[in-house]
Amino acid sequence: MIKVFFYFILPLAFSFYSCELKEIEKPFPQVNKIKMEKKYKINLPEEHSSGYIWQLSENYDMTKISHLNTVWHGNKKGVNFNFAPIAAGQTTLTFILRKYNDTSDIKQFIVQIADE
Repeated sequence: MIKVFFYFILPLAFSFYSCELKEIEKPFPQVNKIKMEKKYKINLPEEHSSGYIWQLSENYDMTKISHLNTVWHGNKKGVNFNFAPIAAGQTTLTFILRKYNDTSDIKQFIVQIADE
């Protein structure tokens, strides 16, 4: 049983830990500097019982960064928007909190992607 732990379970646990996405946290007008080889997330508070949900506006430069997916983690942990850099440069990610056509809030994050 101990061999199973050291050969299978422990390496699996480390692989999940290493997959943790770095967070883009600085709101507009601050600039978030990120690197090409990593994946990133933006976490926003979202409570589904209110009916309002965050949506990513498609007005960012899709040749610089790719939206991988969106994962809701519950009312207390919010929603993660996951991204991977594609090319060096800068773009602004805009998120809109809305219910149907009603907009409640807008958040923006400037992302500057380093070539290294």
